[in-house]
Amino acid sequence: MGGIIDMKKIRKKIQHSGLWKGMGTMNNVFCTILSKLRVYQGIVLERSLNYNLKDYTLYILCIDDEAYSICSKMELENTILVRVQEVENEELLRVKKERALNEYCWTLKPYFIDFIMKQKLPFDFITYVDADMCFFNDPTPIFELQRNGNVLLSEHDYINSYKGVEAICGRYNSGFIAFRNVESAKPALKWWKDRCLEWCYDNAVDGKFGDQKYLDEMSRIFPGVHSISTPGVNIAPWNEAKYHFAIKNEKIYVNQNILICYHFSGFRIVSEDSVALLIGSKKMYDILHLPYMHVLKGVLKDIEKVDPGFKGFNIEKKFRQDANYVRL
Repeated sequence: MGGIIDMKKIRKKIQHSGLWKGMGTMNNVFCTILSKLRVYQGIVLERSLNYNLKDYTLYILCIDDEAYSICSKMELENTILVRVQEVENEELLRVKKERALNEYCWTLKPYFIDFIMKQKLPFDFITYVDADMCFFNDPTPIFELQRNGNVLLSEHDYINSYKGVEAICGRYNSGFIAFRNVESAKPALKWWKDRCLEWCYDNAVDGKFGDQKYLDEMSRIFPGVHSISTPGVNIAPWNEAKYHFAIKNEKIYVNQNILICYHFSGFRIVSEDSVALLIGSKKMYDILHLPYMHVLKGVLKDIEKVDPGFKGFNIEKKFRQDANYVRL
């Protein structure tokens, strides 16, 4: 399983490697959580960050040995890998036994953010993003526009036919959430950790849903918790019908704004040559899906080179019958 991570050595490595540049502070710090079933998309996420940002650091929490092994072999740039054992404690191990894989990964989100913040490295914001997020442009304006916010939340912004879902799943999507690296942001993070430890399941009970519905309450309890005001962020199957997509000057636009990131939620890699769309209209947008799948095919080939036996394909049984299958 490997030894314990020595964060002093990691900090020294970062300082000497050039990952942290500029005048002592860097805005672009991201983190995500990967199991072997999300490795393919997680590496697409990493490549999208690498393409759109010059200076950033991505922390990846590896849930299993397979995810850690593949990411290590891929030698990802500007990336720090963390084994789940380095974040887990007794209370997490206790709930791990009773939660499904996706539920446990949701539970870990605030813990992983807190783990990184405790390293006391010089950054302004740390942003958790789901592994199926893809950046199409530099996200820095998000943080520059609201640099004094403690927590930046991404609204689902549902289309009208999905408005009923908001009451169940929440106003905000926990697939993109940023915490400012200041003391005043920590009470909200601790509160979210405590709530996720108490209850975090893939169903709706008593006004709760996973790690996500708590964010509605967070925005009412704590000061400095704001909705992201930058347009073009976290466009997704639940709101994409609101937008017209176009290419201008080699950039993808949503209506009149540059697309910063699209959330490929419900996108599953079924095999080497097949993917499936599970939620929303299940519509293929060539302008979005073709470049994403082009990068994905490159990732599949590169992983095949370093580990020919790895198979991270998956589609949940409950979605198989109604999915829209597309040739990769």
